[in-house]
Amino acid sequence: MRILFFGDYSNLHACLARELRSRGHDVTVISDGGRYMNTHTDILLDREPGKLGAVRYLFRLFNLIPTLKDYDVVQLINPHFLSLRPGKIKYFFDILKRNNRSVFLTLAGDDYHFVKACLDGSTFRFSEFMVGNTLTEFEKISHRAKDWTAPGMKEFDDYINSNIDGAMAVLPEYDMAARPLLGNKVAFTNIPVDLSGLTAEPLDISGKINLFIGMREGMEIQKGTARLLAICRKLEKEMPDRCSVTCVRNLPLNEYLARMKESHIVLDQLYSYSPGTNGFQAMALGKVAGTGAQPEFYEYLGEPDRGAIIPLSPLVSDEGWEERLRQLILHPEQLQPMADEGRRIVSTHNDVRTVADKFENHWRKILS
Repeated sequence: MRILFFGDYSNLHACLARELRSRGHDVTVISDGGRYMNTHTDILLDREPGKLGAVRYLFRLFNLIPTLKDYDVVQLINPHFLSLRPGKIKYFFDILKRNNRSVFLTLAGDDYHFVKACLDGSTFRFSEFMVGNTLTEFEKISHRAKDWTAPGMKEFDDYINSNIDGAMAVLPEYDMAARPLLGNKVAFTNIPVDLSGLTAEPLDISGKINLFIGMREGMEIQKGTARLLAICRKLEKEMPDRCSVTCVRNLPLNEYLARMKESHIVLDQLYSYSPGTNGFQAMALGKVAGTGAQPEFYEYLGEPDRGAIIPLSPLVSDEGWEERLRQLILHPEQLQPMADEGRRIVSTHNDVRTVADKFENHWRKILS
């Protein structure tokens, strides 16, 4: 098949593209390279700031989009796959739809319906926008949910959903929000991880336990990493002979993973039901991940909760998570069994070969 991945988040599409090429498919990736992450892209499409950047971006799109034709599958990373207002995205979407055999949607990141589910008080117990019936600090400061649910957003997302051939949910929460709207158009696939370059080494617990946090500039409150860092710094001050903290910001992916290899516990995010790419990569490297691991995550996998993941969430106080980490630092013999189980989960459910099978099967099912 000829496959076009349009847009990318955290190397998701680029990872799939490598595997699919190895199977004989003709695959092209268009993305911004993850900006500072410097992930692989065949066609770099990024938008520079300012009016001149906007003009250049539009000029590039007017020249590029009409050339993207005769693909069997166009896979969009999100309904908002371009850095444009919805009306302009719709114009380019229609060209892609007209010039290619099919258009599929990767359910990842925010859109109107996902954010609406985060706010409805029944789909999720918490999200980065609300915990129970209370707005989060992030939403109070940013009003991001208000932006996603602004007039016109629903109409645009409904238009995209009505005109795609199928969709792939890479996390349970995306499936939970989208399935009532899209039904059998949706397949749950999981996030792909290329295990070939991520080797799990036994944890050395003879010295200090290293707590690792990767920051994305501007997302410290949204992901809860600022709170997690404060907890870690407090523990480091309390037990300087037993633990240390590594905090990195905006590193290219390869450098980031190299730094992560030096750690024991990787603290990922506070407001997710499931691990994201960062958490899965940590587990693949044989680290203990502190990230989303709600019961729904294990239910979607068909796995029991064997305690591999520190199930971070805002439903537990910062003091509660501080004590959980303190006990792991004081009793590091607990870490290796957790790390081994985490690696098994990723190997079973996130191996890029397994996830690519699910994408292929869904494409073929819909196209047949």
